[in-house]
Amino acid sequence: MKNLWKTITAVVLAVLISFCLLSCNNDKPVEPAGDTSLPEASATVEPTPEVTPVNIDGFDYSEKVIGAEDLFAKCKTQGRTIVTEYAMKKNDTPSTGIALDYSAAAIEFNAYCEGTAAAVIRMKSTGIGGARLYISVYVDGVQVGSRADYRLTKTKATDVVLAENLERGLHNFRIERQSEAERGVIYIDGLKISGELAERPADSKYFIEFIGDSITTGYGNLYPDQSEGEKGANAAANEYVDGTRTYAVLSAKAVGADYSVVAQQGIGIVKGWYEHTMLQKYTETCYQCDRHEDWTFPRKADVVVINLGTNDASFYGAGQVSLDKVKKGIRDFLDLVKEKNPDAKILWVYGMMDRFLGTYVEEAIKEKGGANAGYYFLWLNQNGSGGNGHPSLQAHIDNSKILEAKLREILPEK
Repeated sequence: MKNLWKTITAVVLAVLISFCLLSCNNDKPVEPAGDTSLPEASATVEPTPEVTPVNIDGFDYSEKVIGAEDLFAKCKTQGRTIVTEYAMKKNDTPSTGIALDYSAAAIEFNAYCEGTAAAVIRMKSTGIGGARLYISVYVDGVQVGSRADYRLTKTKATDVVLAENLERGLHNFRIERQSEAERGVIYIDGLKISGELAERPADSKYFIEFIGDSITTGYGNLYPDQSEGEKGANAAANEYVDGTRTYAVLSAKAVGADYSVVAQQGIGIVKGWYEHTMLQKYTETCYQCDRHEDWTFPRKADVVVINLGTNDASFYGAGQVSLDKVKKGIRDFLDLVKEKNPDAKILWVYGMMDRFLGTYVEEAIKEKGGANAGYYFLWLNQNGSGGNGHPSLQAHIDNSKILEAKLREILPEK
């Protein structure tokens, strides 16, 4: 009897449990909107990628291309450096670039950046001295690369790497032209960086203008064995010219001055190897690069250094110009320079290739009132061991020290 009751009780309990389960399943839950299906067992679920913030410490380190005008606005320049429209060929669509025309023309800028920095550069050689043109590059005050690294050969816009693997932060860049103006044009069309431009570098306290001929452009100063293996076809080749390593630029850097070089190989005061003379073309922006507009002299020089007369002396010696005309040209040029730089001290240096006209320049300086009136004369050492009888690199270095001492003597108190 007991067993019967146990069996009946178990059956009743089983029925009650089944009934309860069926009642619960009849109350369906509300389905959420959208697809709630789970991925198949074989599917791979991508992890959420880590997002690196673009703005770090307030600066934008994303990749960007900065055009010539925006770059120029944040650049400190050396020389008669301008931003301009240009076309390499007559029917080309014009481009906008920063023109580095004269020897040692340069731009300098600061940027918060990292990784690789490259300048977009175009060039076109005139063929004088060969097809290659050269620039120098400095990063954080240190010259980088070799001459071969910064040899320009392509007329199309080319990315020229200034630096790689830069640590994130503030960096300073400087691009200088080595080649003479008449040997071709160089344009900087823009900048490619991972970062952003910073404030323009400050001007130096002093500004010096240098006016000259092939001596001042550095013609042949790397000949024959200072060109880092960049050998040219003759002593006048572009491979042997570095306008950033001359008595002029080296002395300006030594005294911490900004500078401008206005110089052309073969030019004279009144007679040289061209139809035009420095008396005629000094006030133009850059005659050799077809920039014939008047230069406005936006920054007046503290000192103007003139090194002219060597070519005039050659033509006087050949009987093609009178001494009276040359002497008058010296005086007229002193007047022109003073007109454009009214507060500048004017220093005429001479003697690196010949000594003939030096005494006549000294006479003109005395007539202007000499040191009491802000006019000076300085003999430099003669040397013809570079290309085609021009001063060698060592001669430029030695003479830069002589000039540096004179500049320190006459630079005004500021």
